[in-house]
Amino acid sequence: MRVIERVKQHFETQNRLVVSVPEWGDGEAPLEIHFFPMSMEEAAMIQRVSGKKATSVENAVYSLIVKARDKDGNRIFSLNEREEMLKYGDVRVILRINDAVEKHFYQSIEEAKGNSDETPSDTTS
Repeated sequence: MRVIERVKQHFETQNRLVVSVPEWGDGEAPLEIHFFPMSMEEAAMIQRVSGKKATSVENAVYSLIVKARDKDGNRIFSLNEREEMLKYGDVRVILRINDAVEKHFYQSIEEAKGNSDETPSDTTS
């Protein structure tokens, strides 16, 4: 198997995260937002949309817009909705969602870094 095939396989086999958002539900059930691992393409899109002067709250909104999916993997927000999300999105809800995403996808990376032996690139002089 080519290395790029292993890269793709690794990405495609990672577990998705489902975040329940009662505040955005339809009255009968909370909205369930599905998140898949961040691809380099998505990270670049978030950087382009955010720009250099974006605040952490703006970045949280842009990340949510780019990453939030329904159960079938379809985006639930469009980039055209970013101004409305910035104006009307409850900061507590958006930050809670982003916190869950970060803990699920990135905390394990930080824990692994802390549990691994230092490499020359990890040390500072």
